[in-house]
Amino acid sequence: MLNLSKMPAMPKERIIYLNGEFKPQSEAKISVLDHGLMYGDGCFDAWTGRNGFIFELDPHLDRLYRSIFSLRLKMHLSKEELRATIVETVKRNALKDFYIKVLVTRGASPEPVIDPRKCGECSVIVFVRPVQTEISEEQKQRGVRVKVLGEKRIDHDTVEPKVKSLNYLHIVLGKLEAWAAGYDEAVFMDVRGNICECPGFNILAVTGNKLYTPQHDILVGITRNSMISMAKEKGMEIEQGSYTLYDFINADEVLITNTVAGVSPVGEIDGYVIGTGKQGPVTKYFGDTYDAWMQSGVRGTQCFPEAWEK
Repeated sequence: MLNLSKMPAMPKERIIYLNGEFKPQSEAKISVLDHGLMYGDGCFDAWTGRNGFIFELDPHLDRLYRSIFSLRLKMHLSKEELRATIVETVKRNALKDFYIKVLVTRGASPEPVIDPRKCGECSVIVFVRPVQTEISEEQKQRGVRVKVLGEKRIDHDTVEPKVKSLNYLHIVLGKLEAWAAGYDEAVFMDVRGNICECPGFNILAVTGNKLYTPQHDILVGITRNSMISMAKEKGMEIEQGSYTLYDFINADEVLITNTVAGVSPVGEIDGYVIGTGKQGPVTKYFGDTYDAWMQSGVRGTQCFPEAWEK
């Protein structure tokens, strides 16, 4: 556990890393001509941590740099430099349990027009906040209610879904559609009628001893990959492919995963009750294992080694 007496002092105001400087949030400013603001031209990634450990720091960094490369962004920080910056931002905010978000935009343009050639260096922003809540405990206890969206997932022939871009308008609209209909969350289908992912979540299902999850038109989630690792350790059959709504509503269990919420059981999809409508044994195993990993530092990077006591 962390010895809190050996932790740094908590700052009076949250500290943000912005383009080479650590600044109080009230002083962190970015140009109105930044392509990230004007066009959603950039990418991001997010981490979570417990007991000072950043969970899966390097896999998230690898995914971020794949996005940076795919978008042809002129990133001036090496992966190692950004890694050190993330750890330092956590330290400066002196948080034991936290959420991290890193944004990389194409940078500022001299004029408010679409010409990425005239942007300078990328803008790089690192936020660290106390742990965020995306799925409430009440929702997890009763099972998350999911709506099938009328809006389709943007096809990979149009925008590559493996890039975690700043253009999240379709995800925002998907969440608004679900909430307006009285649901907790939502799920996208592709134009061929296959289940893809939820706005901000991956979706997985369990039937018998098999774990299956969509493979196409999704952001390949780090937490999703953790579930696959757990399932392998448990001796389960793993299948990644294309699935219709039928395949999910007839599953024994359905779960959604992301960095913030971890593992959440789905109790209902579009009025169809999944299994018992409550958290099933495999989902509980995944959730308990994930929480144990987070707390104990499995796959974690400790930001306060001087305060960590086994």
